[in-house]
Amino acid sequence: MKTRYLVGLFSALLLCSGLAYAHPHLRLAYQLQPLLVNGALQGFHISWQMDAQNSLLVRENIDLNQNGLLDADELQAFADGNQSLMQPYNYFLTLEDGQSSLPLLFAVSNFSARDGGRGFQGGVYLEFDVQLAQPLSHNQALLQMQDPTWYIGFMPRMGQVLAADSECSSDITREKRQTPTQGEQEVQRIVVQCAKGAAAQPNAQVSPLNEPINGDKS
Repeated sequence: MKTRYLVGLFSALLLCSGLAYAHPHLRLAYQLQPLLVNGALQGFHISWQMDAQNSLLVRENIDLNQNGLLDADELQAFADGNQSLMQPYNYFLTLEDGQSSLPLLFAVSNFSARDGGRGFQGGVYLEFDVQLAQPLSHNQALLQMQDPTWYIGFMPRMGQVLAADSECSSDITREKRQTPTQGEQEVQRIVVQCAKGAAAQPNAQVSPLNEPINGDKS
């Protein structure tokens, strides 16, 4: 008889929220891999590394066969459960055209979880592909990852927005914003530029809303 249960990411947050009132309760260290096809930006592969405390909590609760390992089916079940919870929030992601600042519609696919082990760069990872509805030929995109509830905090992994093998450049700006219920919180704006020989320039503004504003619900 299985005595352990499968928990979703939000369920873990509810458990943690009883331990402290400070925000965030979960920290996700992100890294982006731009997806280029024939020189045009098609989207991004996004990787989220869960912090050590929450990775341990998840690890203890999704090992349903209690073999001390996170098997592929357990990880995918965890990912599937969390994807349905994240869909109404558009995966905490806002994308805009780097030149016009217009919203970019996108679809999410290949949502999965993986076990990075117990080392410094270990933990439980959530990863997915973001496919733009229309590719960007000028290849500059503005991104914002923001949880409107402030329960989740986002930061670049090891201070690097882009994966090490990316040929693109990035820039990140931060600003403090006063929220109605959570006090002063930090908002990050990410600029990714994939034009050859060009550097990212954070000269356009991501929509200053406290919640995602575009993307699909699938």
